[in-house]
Amino acid sequence: MVSTTSRRMIGRVSFPRPFLEASPATRWLRLVLLISTLLGMLCCLPLWLNNRAYPLAPLIPGIPVLPAPFDQWLLAFVLLSLVSALWFYRLGVSFFLLATLFLYLGDQNRGQPWLYLYWVLLLLSLWPGERGVAAMRVAISASYFWAGVQKLNPLFFKAIPGWFVQPMQQWGSPDWLGESLRLAVAGAPFVEIGIAIGVWFGITRRWALAAVIILHLVSLLLLGPLGHNVNLVIWPWNLAMIALMLALFWRADAQVGVAECWRALKPARGLQLVLALFCLLPLLGYRGWWSSYFSFSLYSANTARADIYLSGRYQERLSPGLQRFVEPVPNFDPAFQKPYSFAHLKWAVAELGVPGVPEPGAFAAVFRMFSQSANTEQDCHMIMASRDGRVWLFGPGQNSPKSIGP
Repeated sequence: MVSTTSRRMIGRVSFPRPFLEASPATRWLRLVLLISTLLGMLCCLPLWLNNRAYPLAPLIPGIPVLPAPFDQWLLAFVLLSLVSALWFYRLGVSFFLLATLFLYLGDQNRGQPWLYLYWVLLLLSLWPGERGVAAMRVAISASYFWAGVQKLNPLFFKAIPGWFVQPMQQWGSPDWLGESLRLAVAGAPFVEIGIAIGVWFGITRRWALAAVIILHLVSLLLLGPLGHNVNLVIWPWNLAMIALMLALFWRADAQVGVAECWRALKPARGLQLVLALFCLLPLLGYRGWWSSYFSFSLYSANTARADIYLSGRYQERLSPGLQRFVEPVPNFDPAFQKPYSFAHLKWAVAELGVPGVPEPGAFAAVFRMFSQSANTEQDCHMIMASRDGRVWLFGPGQNSPKSIGP
C-alpha cells in the first residue's frame, strides 16, 4: 500500500487511482510502457490502417481485412485502450494485446521491433507483483543480448559502422573523431552483450546502465534529424529504453540480481514458459523460421534483402508517387540488374512512417503490387536473398520465384 503522504503528492499530478495502489516501481514501469507504446504508434498511424498505397502483407492468407472506416475505428480503440489502462490496467492492456495481434496477422509490417518488445513487456506486466517485474528484467536483458549477437557477422562490421557515422562528415567533424566513433560502433555488439550481462551484478550494474544511456543518446544523435533522419519512432523508442532500463535495474537496495529474479519466477511455470519462448525463438531466425525483427536484428545487416530492378520503359508507366523512389543503378550488370532500381524501403518510410519488415513475404507483397502493370521480366524483376543464404528471382505474374543459388 502507498502511504497517505505519497497519495497526496501523486494526486497533485492527477494520476488515477490504480497507480496509487501499485508499488512505485510497478507504477512507473507501467507509465513508461503505456506512454512509449502510444507515442510509437502515433508516429506511424498509416501503418495500422488498411486503406493505403503500401501493400498489406498478411501473415495468414485469407485473414479478414477491415475496410474503412472500421479499420480507423479499431485503431482509435487500440489507442484509447492504452489510455484507459491508467484506470483499468488489465482490461486495457489485454484489449491492446489482442487487437494488435489481430492487426499483425493482417500485415507483417506491423511487427516492428519496438512494438514487439513493448507487446511482450506489457504481457509480462499482467503477472502480479515482483513476478511480472522480474520477468520484464529478463526479457529486456535478453533483447540486448540478442541485439549484440545478431551483429556478430561479417556484413555488420563491413557496412554498418561506416554508414552509421556518415553524418559526422556532413557536420565537418575531424577525421580522427569520425574514425574513433566508427570503431566504437564496431564494438556495439560487445557493448550490448555486456549490458545484457552487466545489469545483473552489483559491481557492473552502474557501468552497464551508463552504457545504455550513451548507446541510445548516440543513436538518437546519428539517426535523428541531424543525422540519417530515419523516422520519428526512434525518439520514443530510444528514450523509452533508457527509462525502462533505469526503472527496472536502478534500485537503491540492489535487489535485482539473478538470485532474486529466480526466487520471484520459480513458482510461476507459465511465466517461465513465456520467457523461455521469448529468449530462445531468435535461434530460429537464423533459418528464417522466426521474424528477423523479433530476433532483434535491426542494424545488424543480418536480415533478408531484396532489390527491385526496372527498365526505363517501365519507369515511365509508374505513377508519379512511385517514380520519385526510382534511382539509377550505376554500372549495372545486365545479367542480373536493370538500369533503374526501386527504393522500396524509402517508399515504406514515406508511406508508413517506419521501414517495412525484412521478410520474404513482405517483399513478395511489395513486388506483386509494383509489378502489376508489367508484362515480362524485361519490365522489372526482384532478386531476394533470404536470411539462410538462398537467392530467389521474382518475375511479374509468377506464382513462385525461381531459385538462382546457391
